[in-house]
Amino acid sequence: MEEKTAKTTRKKKPAPRKTTPADFIGDLIKQQKKRIEKQKKWKAHLKETMSPKHYQEYLEREKKRKTALAIIAAVAAVLLLLLISTVVRGIGKLFAGHPASAPATVVETETETGSVYEEKDITIGSTGCMLLHSPFISSYADANGNYDYSSVYKFITPYYSAPDFMTCEFEGTLGGPELGYSGYPNFKSPDVIIENIRDSGVDLQMLATNHSYDGLSAAFHRTMEVYEKDGIAYTGMRQTTSDKRYYVADVDGVKIGFMDYVYETTGTGVNLNGIPLEQKDWDLINSFDYDDLDTFYQEAEQNIKDMKADGAQFIVANMHWGLEYHLTESDDQREIAQKLCDLGVDALIGGHPHCLQPIDVFENVADGHQMFCIFSEGNALSNQRTYLMTNEMPTGHTEDGVMVTLFLHQDTAGNVTIKDVDVLPTWVYRFQENGSKYYILPLDDVDGLAKKTGITDLGDDAKNSYERTMEELGDGLAKAKAAFGKNEKGE
Repeated sequence: MEEKTAKTTRKKKPAPRKTTPADFIGDLIKQQKKRIEKQKKWKAHLKETMSPKHYQEYLEREKKRKTALAIIAAVAAVLLLLLISTVVRGIGKLFAGHPASAPATVVETETETGSVYEEKDITIGSTGCMLLHSPFISSYADANGNYDYSSVYKFITPYYSAPDFMTCEFEGTLGGPELGYSGYPNFKSPDVIIENIRDSGVDLQMLATNHSYDGLSAAFHRTMEVYEKDGIAYTGMRQTTSDKRYYVADVDGVKIGFMDYVYETTGTGVNLNGIPLEQKDWDLINSFDYDDLDTFYQEAEQNIKDMKADGAQFIVANMHWGLEYHLTESDDQREIAQKLCDLGVDALIGGHPHCLQPIDVFENVADGHQMFCIFSEGNALSNQRTYLMTNEMPTGHTEDGVMVTLFLHQDTAGNVTIKDVDVLPTWVYRFQENGSKYYILPLDDVDGLAKKTGITDLGDDAKNSYERTMEELGDGLAKAKAAFGKNEKGE
């Protein structure tokens, strides 16, 4: 399932053809023009949406980065010329009747094992849970009963589209008009939502949540059928036991492995949110039992081995876990995070509590391996407004979310490490227009948000959301930047 999905989410490569040097050079020029044009558009977007101060800071960072890359390129060019010179001299001696001297070690490595990789940087992003509560069902249908949620992503799309690969959690099922649509407590959403999420820039949707069985077995299987029909990548669930439990993405030539798991509730067999799964479905969702973590660890370890056998160079675990409406992680979460770090997971992204939980860095004391962790990314999209949450969480945190971006570096040995981490606080804005409507708003420039969006009734809500988010994540973000910033400096 995953391999098939991966192919359908990207443009198919043309059939191999014979190329001349002129064709090769022409293709390179076209690719460079496309990159330059994309960079121009992105720069223009930032200039329009950022404050002058933040935009100037961005230009300074880009200038420093390009200078560093130019130096690296110059050094690489000199080394390449020296290498070519050495090889040419060796060939000259061979033809002169003399045995050629042994080539440099790097040439042996490249020729004999093929293990020399292109040094490059990529970015992967993620954001939290997307839940369609009842107003999304009642307010977005047109006169013919058709739905379209694309406007929800109007302001966040440039940000979701910025990373080389972007993920999120979709929480619910796609039961179709036959089963009907509903919000809490049984989330059965219109099919179009997953297309709208995809079109906003999300490349992979995580489906292992406590609401994955809200429409029982029929909706459980139909959900995957819709994803596959529409060519939208997903993981966390599978149609048959022969399908893989994980997803390996090719991100600009770098292989990133993703596995997605949800906690079980008590009961016979497998239960999600108190709903017992039919026995035929027990092994089709990635789930774990807090009372039997050893079984989960064994399965996770096997997944990691299998992903690496499929070429994965960097492993991400997405965990739907923890306690709802708690701003701090539980002891169980910390235990699981440490074990996943010890097993070799490189980044752990959490969800489910409906609020943000801290960022931390875990380390395997045996080998020094470090893992980035955010215990919960909060709600990317929901109707959990502050005034509705007076009993559960009246502090406003259920309106907040975050987009996390990991800056990754691949070295010439194929090792992929985190070199920096960044967060974008987001906030769900609700307004009235033939019912309740919503925007996911980026909070990178709170002071300029009204001007950028044209929304005039923000008051202090956006600013308060930003402050809540940074209070929750600020210390952990600083810790992560300090830990992984050493990779960028080569320390």
